[in-house]
Amino acid sequence: MLGRTTEIWIAIAFVILAGLAVFGWVPADSETPPIYEFRRQVYIGDAMLPMVAAAGILICAIVHLALSFRRQVSDTTEAPFDTLTGAFFAALFAILVAAFTLMFWAGPLALEVFGPGGDEAVTYRQMRASFPWKYIGYVFGGFVLVFGLISLIEGRMSWRRAVLSLVAIGVLILIFDVPFDTLLLPPNGDF
Repeated sequence: MLGRTTEIWIAIAFVILAGLAVFGWVPADSETPPIYEFRRQVYIGDAMLPMVAAAGILICAIVHLALSFRRQVSDTTEAPFDTLTGAFFAALFAILVAAFTLMFWAGPLALEVFGPGGDEAVTYRQMRASFPWKYIGYVFGGFVLVFGLISLIEGRMSWRRAVLSLVAIGVLILIFDVPFDTLLLPPNGDF
């Protein structure tokens, strides 16, 4: 188990590195800002994803730093890796695999089963930017990811966590899909 001093120094290092990335490196290294307008259309720029990721790391590091200062030093000594830890990481890996598999294949399978019929076959590539097909994989995979991770970390499942997971997916859709006409939610850009 890491001592609180080590955790504090790691958190400080991540605050500094993430702050440098958000305010210096990403803006200086990107051709376009996070969000820009071109010919009356709003686009996501090259800086959006690295800026969001670095800002997320910065926020988590600040929260961890604040919590590390508040916690008492624990005297318990446990094995750094035991059976319970192994089971946790196996469950984490299973959730990630299930979520990404659902995210990638739920949309094409739903189109195959419930898609429009007719003489000409419609491919998922043709329908990936239209409602509801563009949301199916994102919602199902995202739900399994968010709900699975919350349930794993808290050690139990509940309806409130399921609703919270759906709300989180809905908020992400409102932030990243609704304002931008040219953005494809994951994994639709891969098809």
